[in-house]
Amino acid sequence: MKFAQLTSRPSGARIGLTPLIDVVFILLLFFMLTSTFADRRSLDMATPALSSLPDLDDKVIALNLTAGGLHFDGRPLPLDEIGTVLHTRLATGDPVSLTVAAGIGLETCVAVMDALKASGARSVALKGPEGMQ
Repeated sequence: MKFAQLTSRPSGARIGLTPLIDVVFILLLFFMLTSTFADRRSLDMATPALSSLPDLDDKVIALNLTAGGLHFDGRPLPLDEIGTVLHTRLATGDPVSLTVAAGIGLETCVAVMDALKASGARSVALKGPEGMQ
């Protein structure tokens, strides 16, 4: 019994995996080197011990951040007016107490703290709503 001989394929019809792996590796390397990494900002939140704090209740600038916005002495305080309204008290170095209501996002808190720092606030204390620790 005689079997039919298979014809050999042309050498160009074969696809090698080595060039494909090389191309994938080069693309991976290209995208890794050209990508940018997120630049995360951090907040300096040094907290002194409670025993080292003097009694400053009358000097503290009390601000309330609620869903309705930022309030000082019961009146609304826009972020762009913090420097003009609180200029004299911030210049003397009075500490700021920022009470944040429940449900306020971190982005809003950071925006208020950035505005306070830009206006000259030296120390900002964050407080949660009453009954929340």
